[in-house]
Amino acid sequence: MERLQQVGTLTRVIEQGLSGALGVNSTDLSAMEHLTTDGPLTAKELADRLRVSTAASTHIVDRLEKAGHIVRRPHATDRRKVLVEPVQESMTRIFDHLHPLLHGVENLVGALSPADRDVVEAFLTGVVRIYTDTADSLSQG
Repeated sequence: MERLQQVGTLTRVIEQGLSGALGVNSTDLSAMEHLTTDGPLTAKELADRLRVSTAASTHIVDRLEKAGHIVRRPHATDRRKVLVEPVQESMTRIFDHLHPLLHGVENLVGALSPADRDVVEAFLTGVVRIYTDTADSLSQG
């Protein structure tokens, strides 16, 4: 448990540093993470991932667009929808800052035996499930 607490604490420290480097708040950074991971999203899809209202998501998108981190594009097949996508320059800045972390974790995983990787994956899958269930219960309360 102590190690999970340390990972949580260090994750927040890294997020604060990255937020500062990009000139955004933590919620806006979370939105950028979703756009980076999931690709272009509508404001509604982004709201669902962030667990905020669509109105709040629109404000987040407005701030990110004003800061030059995202652009709005028309949906390819549904003219009523607008997709939000990250600007490549911002993506590059994020990955430049996170490269040491990502590379280090990749090397750490690569050094594990296949059996050890399976154990770690099963453990982390369980942790994610517990965190998700807790997040769901908190957002409903």
